[in-house]
Amino acid sequence: MANLVHGTASAINLGSDYSYAATANHGPVAIKNQLVSLRIDNKPVLFKTRTLPSISEGDRIAVVGTDKNGTLEAVALRNLTTGAGYYMPTVMPMVLAAVLVVIGLPLIPFLGIGLLFVGFGGWILYKGYSAHTAINQLKAFQP
Repeated sequence: MANLVHGTASAINLGSDYSYAATANHGPVAIKNQLVSLRIDNKPVLFKTRTLPSISEGDRIAVVGTDKNGTLEAVALRNLTTGAGYYMPTVMPMVLAAVLVVIGLPLIPFLGIGLLFVGFGGWILYKGYSAHTAINQLKAFQP
């Protein structure tokens, strides 16, 4: 279950890190992730996204995510002051998950390799659905 936290933003720190995605033609490709660390009414929040969100000291912010070691790891963020929202896409990952499950089911009798497809597809489906419900919770929030 996702937790929704809203309040005034303070102690905003911006950073970045790189992850790598495999491609068929060019090997691994670097992808830059934006990291936003802030406090919302003294609650530590970490938000990881591909686009740099526009947040200033004193903005009213609403985030939804899960608590890990006392820090809320946000899945979605909405700046209530400016109206800007930052959400990850969820439709295409869930479509990919469904395709993996459909491909994997007939492959289970062949050396069990289909179990890998079904397991990975199920995991993506679970993560995508969790993010989708969290984003809907944030969109439905009225301050």
